[in-house]
Amino acid sequence: MAADTDTEAGGEVPAGGLQGLFDRRLTGRSRTALLYGYLAVVFAAVLAPVIYTLPAAVGANLGALTQELYVNSIINSFALGLTVAVVATLLTTIAARFYRYVRYKNLYILFMTLPLFVPGDTHAVAILAFVKQVGITPSFWTLVVAHVFYVFPFAFLMVLATMAGLPQNIIAAAEDLGANEFRAFFDVELPMVADGVISGFLVSFLLSLNEAPRASVVGGRYETISGVILSIYGAVGLDPTLYALNVFMVVLALVIIAIILSLTVLRS
Repeated sequence: MAADTDTEAGGEVPAGGLQGLFDRRLTGRSRTALLYGYLAVVFAAVLAPVIYTLPAAVGANLGALTQELYVNSIINSFALGLTVAVVATLLTTIAARFYRYVRYKNLYILFMTLPLFVPGDTHAVAILAFVKQVGITPSFWTLVVAHVFYVFPFAFLMVLATMAGLPQNIIAAAEDLGANEFRAFFDVELPMVADGVISGFLVSFLLSLNEAPRASVVGGRYETISGVILSIYGAVGLDPTLYALNVFMVVLALVIIAIILSLTVLRS
């Protein structure tokens, strides 16, 4: 007869080994406290550099941020990010929609996430070489193409995670009631996965906004805020104005992440 406990080094361990001990000891408030403690450590590690530069950013000449170079680069970055987000969201929604019809699903996901394994500078140089070979001048639109390739896997996984949890019988019921595939998608499926699509849109915008290697190489004379930050750093090194720009970018990223987390909580 199997024993209810395992004995090791003279002590008794509950059935199920260490996993059983973990499950019994860490329940309720203890598990919640451990989770929030872990999250606090992660956020502290991420935000530590920003907090360190915050005093210098506060002491910076904020009037310098109103210079034409910074204003134009921020406007350019927002225009680029919104364009990339719209295109990427459309493409990833279509790709995630066709996932259910694919036979080799793991291979399909691997193919859709291949850009994740290509270094940013290598990808940027390859795109620049291609556009010059075909006689295209690097511009806003070449940068849009480069950024769509870059953000596509991230947005695809977010949209796919939402669509994968959608009950297929609901779509089948809509089709049984006479709705064609497009009507069933727009009237039934899309409203149910809207939070995932919006999250993919926001992630695409944020990634494009903060991307530097491709923006510096493929954009030609189209200046983005990330490219300007790198240019200033290469010319004058660390500067309080750079600290202020970095704090602005991080705060914007945190706001977008908070929105995404809110959508995730509402969905769950």
